[in-house]
Amino acid sequence: MARLVESSYGKCAVRLTKVVRRAQEHTLIELDVRIILSGAFDAVYTDADNSACIPTDTMKNAVYALARQHSFDSPEAFAGILADHFTGFPQVSRVEVLVEAEPWARIATDGGPHPHAFTRGGPGVRTCRIVAERGRASRTWAGVNGLEVVKTARSAFAGFHKDRYTTLPETHDRIFATSVEAAWEYAAAPRSFSAAFDSARSCILVCFAGHDSASVQHTIWAMGEALLARVPEISEVSIRMPNRHRLLVNLQPFGLDNPNEIFVATTEPYGLISGTIRRE
Repeated sequence: MARLVESSYGKCAVRLTKVVRRAQEHTLIELDVRIILSGAFDAVYTDADNSACIPTDTMKNAVYALARQHSFDSPEAFAGILADHFTGFPQVSRVEVLVEAEPWARIATDGGPHPHAFTRGGPGVRTCRIVAERGRASRTWAGVNGLEVVKTARSAFAGFHKDRYTTLPETHDRIFATSVEAAWEYAAAPRSFSAAFDSARSCILVCFAGHDSASVQHTIWAMGEALLARVPEISEVSIRMPNRHRLLVNLQPFGLDNPNEIFVATTEPYGLISGTIRRE
């Protein structure tokens, strides 16, 4: 005897470029979309009955058609349009839409921001996730991935547990480098998703730069507290940060000192630290 206990399917990596043309000024939107459906699809698996199956190719086509038919000013808005569309199918009980947005910005020229030429608008990729379930209010997350940051002071790691396998020396002055991955849930929709995202991203960067860090964990907590204070619509935030180690190079074999100036960047192995901070 066998029983199908869980199933979902969908379309991933749907690449969308949309150009909004207003007089002489254009807006460039580039999104990577993933749509995952759950619902009354058991017979597709167990009985070779495809009558309820919405082809993933149809999902892809819907992304392009709905992008043409609707105006939207944020990834969250477009994800909501897609979630509403697919929850309209009676066999669908749950839709998960994930969107990544490329950060394009206008090229600065002598005459000001160029109306139709763009460059990458900074580190990190903007993300959003919407989960819509029949009979329940939808939930919305936003975030940023790959936000590469480094600082050369105001970071330490000391007083940690030690045993016979510990070789790491304590330090009160180290390079702190990481790639921030953060996702926050909105308890209520902000007036502007883009303004809320800009505020949250800025908050992460400012906190990283100004925080006297005793550990990566300590900085994650400080970032979470700051985000909840800055954006009142956020109910909780999850942050994940890997160590991007810069290791001090031993120059003594060459008769040279190394007063925290020469390092080697390493990628493996690395520590991975995460935490979720929720508003009380």
